[in-house]
Amino acid sequence: MNYREALEFLESPSRFSPKLGLERIRAFLKALGSPENCFPSVLIAGTSGKGSSCKMIQSVLTKAGYRVGLFTKPHLQSYRERVAIGDELISPQDLTRLVEKVVPAAQLEKTSLGFPTYFEMGVALAFQYFAWKKVDLAVVEVGMGGRLDATNVLTPEITGITEVGFDHMEYLGETLAQIAKEKAGIIKPGIPLVLSSQFPEAMQVLEKRAWELKAPLYFSGSKEISLLSWNLKGQTFNLSGKYGPYEGLFLPLLGEHQLRNAAFALTVLELLLKAGYTWSESHLREGWAHLEWPGRLEVLSSFPVVAIDGAHNPNKAEALAQALKKYFRFRKLILVLGVSKDKDFSGILNNFIPMGPLVITTQARSERARPASELKEICEKAGLASEAIPEVKVALFRAREIAQNQDLVLVTGSIYVAGEARDLYFPLE
Repeated sequence: MNYREALEFLESPSRFSPKLGLERIRAFLKALGSPENCFPSVLIAGTSGKGSSCKMIQSVLTKAGYRVGLFTKPHLQSYRERVAIGDELISPQDLTRLVEKVVPAAQLEKTSLGFPTYFEMGVALAFQYFAWKKVDLAVVEVGMGGRLDATNVLTPEITGITEVGFDHMEYLGETLAQIAKEKAGIIKPGIPLVLSSQFPEAMQVLEKRAWELKAPLYFSGSKEISLLSWNLKGQTFNLSGKYGPYEGLFLPLLGEHQLRNAAFALTVLELLLKAGYTWSESHLREGWAHLEWPGRLEVLSSFPVVAIDGAHNPNKAEALAQALKKYFRFRKLILVLGVSKDKDFSGILNNFIPMGPLVITTQARSERARPASELKEICEKAGLASEAIPEVKVALFRAREIAQNQDLVLVTGSIYVAGEARDLYFPLE
C-alpha cells in the first residue's frame, strides 16, 4: 500500500455516515492492543472553539519540551493535519504504515459490529501513533457530541467543554439542554472539568452532571481579558491567570472568540501544572506567539484582502461576523460560501445578511457538499445578489475579479471549502 492508496482507504465515502456508540471502537482498539491506555490525555468537547483551544494547549507544552500529540478534525488541506506531535504532522510514510496495521483489525470487527466509520478509523490511527511514539501527553478533540463519541474511550487527566451551541442536531438533539447532555458524556468521576462561558440552559446541564460525578469544576469565563491592539496578523492582549497576570500576550489569530479560547486553554494549562506538567510564562508567550493554526479567519492576501474561515454552523458564523466588524474595514463584502448537506445554511447566512454581501455559492469536492445551485436559491430568497460557481477555485477567481479597492473577499461555510481556497496560495501536498 502506498500513501495515496492509504488516503483512499481512509476517505472511502461508504464510511462517512456517523454511527454513534462505543462498542465498535472499543472492540476495534482492543484488536489493536488497546493503544488508548498507553498515554495520558486531555479530552476537549464543545461546539465552538475546541480545536483552537486544543492547539493552544499543545503549543505551550511543546515549547516546554514535552512530546505532545494532537488529534483534531476536520482537516483543512491534508488528512495528515488531524494527527501531529508538536509542530510535525504525521508523515505520509507513518500514516501509510499505520493504515496497513489497522486494516486487519478493522476487517476482524466487520462481521460482528460493522466496519469502523471514517471517524473511528481516524481515532484508532491517532491513538496507535501516539502510543507508538510514546507521547508525554495527547490533547484530543472530541468529534460529535461526547457521550457516544469514539474519543470517549479515553480516561483523561482533564476534561474540558468549550461553548455549546447548535450543530449536528439530527444526532444530538433539538435543544441546547439535549446537546449539552451529550457533550457532558465526557465528564468522568473525580476528574477535573474546565467549562468555558455557556448559555444558561447548557451550563445548568453541565454543572449538574459534574456535581453528580464529583468532578472538580473550573470556569475559564472568570478570567479577565483585555484586548490591547490588533492588526491583520493577530492581536495583543492581557489575560488574568491563577499564577499572576499575563500582559502583552500575542496571538496570531483574530476574533474575540479566540481570546475566550485562550482563557479556556490557560485554565487547562494551569490544571496540568498541578498534574506535574511544568511550563513557564515564557513558554506560554512563545507557544502562542508562534502558534500555527491556519484557516481560522486567516488572511491570505492583501490586494484584494482575501480571508478564509471554516465557520460551519450558526454559532461559528456569528463569531466570525462579529470579528469582521471589529477587525476589518471594508467597503463591500464578497462571500464565497459553501456548506455540507447537513449544515444549517440559512442560519449561517443570516449572520452576514446585515452586511449586504454579494454571495458566490460554491461546493467542496465532496459527495457531502450541498449543491451551489441550491444555496444560490436560498440567497436570492433572502434578497441577496448571488451567483453559483460549483468549483471553489473558480469561485474564488471570480470573487477576486469582482473585488474593488477596499472590498473584502471571505471564503467560509466549510473547513473543506476554506482549504480548497488556501490551496491556491499555500499548497500543502
